[in-house]
Amino acid sequence: MLKRITTQSAVKLKCLGITIYKRKLDSNEQFFLKKVFVIKRDNGYKKISFLGLNILSKKLPVKSNVLNPDNNLYNHSDIISDVQKKLWFTPLTPEDHLWDELQPAKYSSRTRCVVILPIYKGLDESLCSIYHALKSKTTDEYSLLVINDAGPDQELNLKLDELSQKGLFDYHLNKENLGFVKTINFAISNLSHNLDVILLNSDAFVFEGWFERMIDYANSDKSIATITPMSNNATICSYPFTCQDNNKVLEVTPAELDQLAAKINKGAYIETPTGVGFCFYMRREVINKIGMLDDNAFKVGYGEENDFCMRALHAGYKNIIIGDVFVFHVGSVSFSAIKAENMKKGENALKLKHPNYLNMVHHFLNVDPVLILRRNLDIARLKLKLENRKTVVIVSHAWDGGINTYLKQIVKQYKNQNIDCILLKVHDKKYYSIEVPENYNIELPNLKNLSLSCDFGFLDFFFKTSQPDLIHINSFAGLDWHHHEKLLYYFASSDWNYKFIIHDYACMSYDYKLLSPEYIYKGLPTLAQRNIWNNWKSLPADYEVNISDAIEKHKAYNLFFNKCSKIEAPSYRTRDIVLYDFPEINIDVIPHENVFKNIVPAQRNKDKDKIKIASIGALSIEKGSQVLAALAVDAKNRDLKLSYFLVGYSNPSDQHVMQTNNVKVTGKYHNDEECINQLRKISPDLILLPSIWEETFSYTLSIALALKIPTLVFDIGAQGERGKDHNWVVKLDPLLMHNPRGISDLILNLNIDKLWNEASK
Repeated sequence: MLKRITTQSAVKLKCLGITIYKRKLDSNEQFFLKKVFVIKRDNGYKKISFLGLNILSKKLPVKSNVLNPDNNLYNHSDIISDVQKKLWFTPLTPEDHLWDELQPAKYSSRTRCVVILPIYKGLDESLCSIYHALKSKTTDEYSLLVINDAGPDQELNLKLDELSQKGLFDYHLNKENLGFVKTINFAISNLSHNLDVILLNSDAFVFEGWFERMIDYANSDKSIATITPMSNNATICSYPFTCQDNNKVLEVTPAELDQLAAKINKGAYIETPTGVGFCFYMRREVINKIGMLDDNAFKVGYGEENDFCMRALHAGYKNIIIGDVFVFHVGSVSFSAIKAENMKKGENALKLKHPNYLNMVHHFLNVDPVLILRRNLDIARLKLKLENRKTVVIVSHAWDGGINTYLKQIVKQYKNQNIDCILLKVHDKKYYSIEVPENYNIELPNLKNLSLSCDFGFLDFFFKTSQPDLIHINSFAGLDWHHHEKLLYYFASSDWNYKFIIHDYACMSYDYKLLSPEYIYKGLPTLAQRNIWNNWKSLPADYEVNISDAIEKHKAYNLFFNKCSKIEAPSYRTRDIVLYDFPEINIDVIPHENVFKNIVPAQRNKDKDKIKIASIGALSIEKGSQVLAALAVDAKNRDLKLSYFLVGYSNPSDQHVMQTNNVKVTGKYHNDEECINQLRKISPDLILLPSIWEETFSYTLSIALALKIPTLVFDIGAQGERGKDHNWVVKLDPLLMHNPRGISDLILNLNIDKLWNEASK
């Protein structure tokens, strides 16, 4: 007969009383048949020996899967299987000596509340849960009642009896199996001394201070009927993802997360239509008034606590979810054999007793008021991750384009200075999202789509909690003017150290690009002219988000600039344009880093019949989509020997014109390397960057310059400024922006061979 024995120090397999396998948990050693075959993990290496001879030595990563770092219950090393490593925590039976270190939690005259822990099966989970309930006890205000529903695991039953004999907890063994709900009701009515109770699942694990925090709510408000804490696996109380079983490893242990919750969510709770039974406080006054759990409608569970909560609501009480207690919950262990049909029965019983229950829960989930508690925990984890390190918050828009290349570059620069970064991206008129760079290994799912309209205070809470050394502001593009202005005044009135990098002309123009509403380049329009544009009818829809009085905008930005610790522009032309409106500020010209300096120049592969011309990027109208579309139409209409390519994509209407006029569109590229490879594959004779606004830098131009492919740009902005240093960059007169025939003729008359020769020097 094969038998598995698990203790804190080892896992053994015995056959007919002989140990055939043993794994030591404290030393990560395994052996078979009296050490004939030994597997050992030591100092980060996996070593295998046979009859004392080493046959393998391999370096392995060390992983921690510790539930509570404050005790010695678990070893920090790799003690679990590959499958279990993917989980946040795997409970194990505590060693015998650890029980001797615990204080008893038996009922006394000082007991305020009885914690009822029902047991059926699940050796490791049940004993681990009991251990944590005892280990985490710091007050005489609660007693622990372990009630065994005539479980089938004799090893577990013997251990429970042994522990109860030590006087660690109150213990009751049912003479026969009553089922979960009847067992709970028996404990409530006969074993709880007419006190308040907390139902604690045998696969739920509590941490130091949990009870004091939980009972404080009950003591402060007698209208509270039930209390449920946060957990990793508790439907509407789940964290970090709501209504999910969150067993994926986080960068903190469950015990650390509980301590973070205690601080960041101190005193914070949400009223709810229902609690969740894994850790569930019930007020005795309410029990006496509305009755216990309904063990007729919910014989095997699944819905009994929901029904109790609804009855409490009907009686004028309230149910709450608290944010400052986190309880780790493995999931259904003791009653895992219950099938889906029992869940369906519970749901049907709820519908019958409470026809409005599903609607109430649906509305609750739709509104998701628990989100604020989860957001706070995300912030707390982020703060812990960056604790005692210099931190910069980088503010930017969320659009595609060169900004993504810039952000990667600037994050790398800060990292080289041992400075951590947090990204705050504004988007969709009134929202922002907080995230970290990819390699930071922390997931913050609740910091997305935060509203500047509904909860501007959370932004201030974020900054006050994270305490950044610097706020590196790039752009507020994507916000409507109302929220744009709110951010300007927020920073200007704060004591935060912030600097501003000019990536566009949002400080001067409603459309960020200094173009007229009909997308015409007008050079540098006056403040009065820009104000006139604001009053034009039928402005494009994407412009409306930033419509503002030009003088009002100037005033807001003037205050904002005056509080900046530093203002930078990536080109001299950009600096001069902004100084036109703000002559009293100081702007340093600091070009963006050349991230393509190690690129091998392209080789030309001429087409005998046509000149191949490639454009790059996400071509919007201001980036020249209509210029390229018009050139393609002209080439087709006049049967010119010009072949156009777009490495990237455009807006649907212009892209349709392009493709119906023989422009080959490759589609969105996911990184610069993919773009460069596409260009090498096409091997264009020329690159055309048809942007009709005064670029502040242009990373697509950087790609063209790195590949040393002759390039055409309009002689405006940073593209014209940067092109002046290269005689193989053709600077087009801005008057040609609306003269596609003129551009076509110019291209046909270019000495392209000479341009390539100049580029190769």
